[in-house]
Amino acid sequence: MSAISRFAGKLSLALAGAVLLSPGFAAESAQAAAQGYPDKPVRFIVPFSAGGSTDIIARAVGESMGKYLGQTVVVENRTGAAGSVGAALAAKAPADGYTVLVGGVGPMMVVPELDPGLPYRPARDFEAVGQVTDNDYGWVVNASSPFKTAADLVNVAKARPGQISYMTTGIGGPLHVSMEFLAKQQGLQLNHVPYQGESQAVGDLLAGRLDVAVMSITAAAPLMKAGKVRMLTLLSAKRSSAVPDVPTIAEAGYPGNEVPIWLGLFVPKGTPEPVIERLHQGVDHALRQEAVRGRMRDLGAEPVGSTRGQYQAFLAAETARWKERIAATGIKR
Repeated sequence: MSAISRFAGKLSLALAGAVLLSPGFAAESAQAAAQGYPDKPVRFIVPFSAGGSTDIIARAVGESMGKYLGQTVVVENRTGAAGSVGAALAAKAPADGYTVLVGGVGPMMVVPELDPGLPYRPARDFEAVGQVTDNDYGWVVNASSPFKTAADLVNVAKARPGQISYMTTGIGGPLHVSMEFLAKQQGLQLNHVPYQGESQAVGDLLAGRLDVAVMSITAAAPLMKAGKVRMLTLLSAKRSSAVPDVPTIAEAGYPGNEVPIWLGLFVPKGTPEPVIERLHQGVDHALRQEAVRGRMRDLGAEPVGSTRGQYQAFLAAETARWKERIAATGIKR
């Protein structure tokens, strides 16, 4: 082969490589990867136990999204470590849109700030799909508890340091941080009892082995209707239509202790943009269904729709806010 022929061959290979690496070709490849998506069931990883608020909402949204996408959405509960076990599993999944994390404040904001040794970092390992809900949480006590108001509980806790127990769904989770923030503010020493999920704590709460549970309206509402528990205060900026008689934490006398607990969908970094957009369309469709919206509100959760850009800006602001709150409490994992 002549030198000119060899040069021409090398030039052809170089040009081919340039085409393969060009942005246009990459975009076309991503578009091709998204064509026909999804062609098999989509997995929702819920990092909390079955029967809790995250699980119930995930199943409602997943069912509606599945109809829109034309595939079944399968919910898989992977519990532990304030949601970080499920988040770590999702981060390692193939970036193909078939594994979606139902993530929230704990695994996506608080726990990573407390534990830099986690096997995942939200900004590095995930792409945001869309926000789903804002969830209302409150202080829930046994119906036979002597505590009638939030102030009752705080006053007894001041008089009995270290003797009042409270439940949350994990050490270093947002509810744990919020309670310790209030405890530091009010000069309290509380006994934190972590559970893997809300449903696991119900037996101990009803048996009187727990003084108070920091629980979602989603999980507490059926127990409240049955007359087994009552909610002392809501950890939200405004009252909930699901429990209109329950005062907010500010109305109870402790402003600045609101705890916005939100849920959103995330996929592994590297998921093709057209696939993420398809999933976002599915979320948007689900949140526009009155049956889904009504179900959420019945459970004490407010459906929240947004563009992906709005959601990314919201996540940036939330990250900064929780970083400040954690620094104030001094909580370590």
